[in-house]
Amino acid sequence: MFQGYYTGISGIQTHQYGLDVISENLANVSTTAYKSTTTEFSDLFSKVINNGGSPTSNDIGYGTKLQTTSVQFLQGSILPSDRFSDLAIEGDGWFATTSKGENFYTRDGHFLFDANEQVAGDANSSFARLVTSDGKFVNGTMLSNFTYDAGFNYDDLANNDESGAYILSSPMDDVPLAAVDAQTKIEFPTRLAYPVTPTTEIDFFGNLGVVKEPRTISSDAISAANEHNRIKLSFTQSAVQPAIGIAWDIVATATSNDGSVVYDTQNGQAIFGDSGELRSFNITSLNNDGTPVAINLGTNFSGVISSDGIGVSGSAQSNGIPGGTLTNYSINPDGVIMADFSNGRQSAIGRVAVYHFQNDQGLSRQGGTYYQESANSGNPYFLTNADGEAITGSIIRSRALEASNVRMDVGLTEMIIMQRAYQANAKTITTADEMIQKALQMHR
Repeated sequence: MFQGYYTGISGIQTHQYGLDVISENLANVSTTAYKSTTTEFSDLFSKVINNGGSPTSNDIGYGTKLQTTSVQFLQGSILPSDRFSDLAIEGDGWFATTSKGENFYTRDGHFLFDANEQVAGDANSSFARLVTSDGKFVNGTMLSNFTYDAGFNYDDLANNDESGAYILSSPMDDVPLAAVDAQTKIEFPTRLAYPVTPTTEIDFFGNLGVVKEPRTISSDAISAANEHNRIKLSFTQSAVQPAIGIAWDIVATATSNDGSVVYDTQNGQAIFGDSGELRSFNITSLNNDGTPVAINLGTNFSGVISSDGIGVSGSAQSNGIPGGTLTNYSINPDGVIMADFSNGRQSAIGRVAVYHFQNDQGLSRQGGTYYQESANSGNPYFLTNADGEAITGSIIRSRALEASNVRMDVGLTEMIIMQRAYQANAKTITTADEMIQKALQMHR
């Protein structure tokens, strides 16, 4: 009978642990990316009361104990957010954060920014570093395709009074993930410029016709100073014509867009065959505010022609990219950080890393939705594709957060079960006490 006391006490204590776990789950029903925990109980030990060869069990249990608690890593709901730095992982995987040289893993993508100046005292050299709400740095791969230029004019000297910005050296569409142990903190340049690529070649197209009237074909041309200039070809029929075909005198000019500044003027001639095909053209290039621009009228019928068979027309196509300044950042489903510029261009600058483990259950809970690797979890690794390239392996949702996976209905039901079990074990103790009292009364 005395054993009933201790068995009941073990049951009370064990189910109290169960209530504690359920209470923690319900308390975190609104915690971002929280993973619920379940309890697993087992027999404490048993005693054999008769080993006389009975074919049936003769054991008496001595109570129960909390065997373990296990984390439920089921996906929580994906909820929308109004900030692009809020991230949610759809699928398996973990964000990695670093603090004081230690790595912490989490699925809570509620990330913020802090500021850090690359050059002390120069606000234009600032990075916005991606951090957690408690200041841990978010890990990923950063490209080295931008550098700081303290003398760069970011087109805001009138308001900012100081030059300086990061200059994109090579636009990229993707970011290969570095090795797991080579990830670093994610940093967003706050002033990033897309460099100008001046126009170096213009292709002209069209039909000048055969009527003796002036013709003009023009094209935009980007200068090294990021100005939109104008290249214009003016055609007039030559005074002296060849025996076969037709000749046009050409005046080629490079000017500012409004025509107020003339950078270069070249005179030449184009001769066309009797079918209108181009035979020769002797203007090779123009100086566009310091940049030579090749002038191409094509060959034969591929560019500019002079024919009465079709209508008069004219067009041009030039290379060159105007410079631009940063307008905003975005993060795509592969975690690639894209910078958008005022000239309509984009470039990748980095990538958010998603880590995986052989055994998520082996991760060591650190509180605050953080986990650390352990001997049971194995080392973190990246998934790879068929070519051996590291991939995210999951979808990263920007402007979204993962909700807690705690189910309130399940938690309340389990609480009732734990409460009833607690009451039943308490009743075991009172019943054992009554039996002992009855036995003592019988002894009298």
